[in-house]
Amino acid sequence: MNLGGRQRGQAVVETCVVILVFGVFLLGILQAILFYRVKTTVDYAALEAARNGATHNAKMSAMRVGLARGLMPLYAHKVGNGEATRAYAEAFVAASNPLVSEIRVISPTKAAFADWKERQFDGVEAIPNDSLAFRPSSAGGRSGLTVQDANVLKIRVVYGYKMIVPVIDKLVIAIFRESFYKGLSAREIAMLESGRLPIVSQAMVRMQTPIRDAGVLP
Repeated sequence: MNLGGRQRGQAVVETCVVILVFGVFLLGILQAILFYRVKTTVDYAALEAARNGATHNAKMSAMRVGLARGLMPLYAHKVGNGEATRAYAEAFVAASNPLVSEIRVISPTKAAFADWKERQFDGVEAIPNDSLAFRPSSAGGRSGLTVQDANVLKIRVVYGYKMIVPVIDKLVIAIFRESFYKGLSAREIAMLESGRLPIVSQAMVRMQTPIRDAGVLP
């Protein structure tokens, strides 16, 4: 009986199993590194969106511009002005696509707007942003926020990350769908079903301009 042949065959099988497991492990590490890079970028992009909103009356269009600026590193692959322009264009498309990104104002709310709105010089009602240190610090009856608190813009950003590492992308999406599906919003579910992993980030910035449109508030 040729036991040596059997042992050599067993070694081949064991080697294949080890290579498969180790390969998946390496792919997982690569995807984790890429995910960390994207999460850090999305955190920065959310802050950029809040900053731009704070200086532009909390307009959603301004926040999308800020988000696109923050997301540019994800779309730039070379150096140069032309590449920066192309990266911004792609990032702006992503920031405007509801299946790729979402910006939602958390605070202030419509109730805070109703509590503190004042007619501005041009006749438009807004949450005042001037002389906040000298305004009353009592809480509004509808919102429970002071006028100072109503001037803090807090937003929630969701970015749908398209994973590029084979095998791991499908594995992570399947795990995410199985474990977290019930806790996702309709927009996040749509991202997940399109093969994108929802990455959530929040940012908070003090307003530098009055909030003039209650329609953007929750």
